Amino acid sequence: MDQEKRFAVIHLPELKWPTSTTLPTSRFRLFVAAGFDVIAEFASAALSRGMVYFCAWGRHCERFHDVIDEVAIEDALGRRIVGPKASDVVMTTWHKNETLEEALDFFTTSSIPTQGFSADSSFRLLICIDNPEWAEAPTRVLQSIETFG
Repeated sequence: MDQEKRFAVIHLPELKWPTSTTLPTSRFRLFVAAGFDVIAEFASAALSRGMVYFCAWGRHCERFHDVIDEVAIEDALGRRIVGPKASDVVMTTWHKNETLEEALDFFTTSSIPTQGFSADSSFRLLICIDNPEWAEAPTRVLQSIETFG
């Protein structure tokens, strides 16, 4: 495996896009562990910066997932974020009935973007909101994985 950084874990006190974060690729896969109501502005910021796959875990993760889907659909209608193929879509999943570790396992092994969005999307960004302990598990799990697909 090359020495390129393949993931980052960020703990945020509130759900606001981390504008000071520089991503090493033009596209990325996003996992959010959150226990609060979601703001659509965050979804729009993530999409505009290249998010092509989204996983949500935590209390109200279904709502978070639904808001991401709504913003992605509105975006697709406006054609601001377009994949190389007409069939490319931003993939989303929620993991309410799983442990954090189970959701992370899915994220690291099964969060595969559609074909056109797959190029340059191996970087994974994990954001943990309002719970520093949640940031420990992703860091531990991801550091133990040697390769990402």
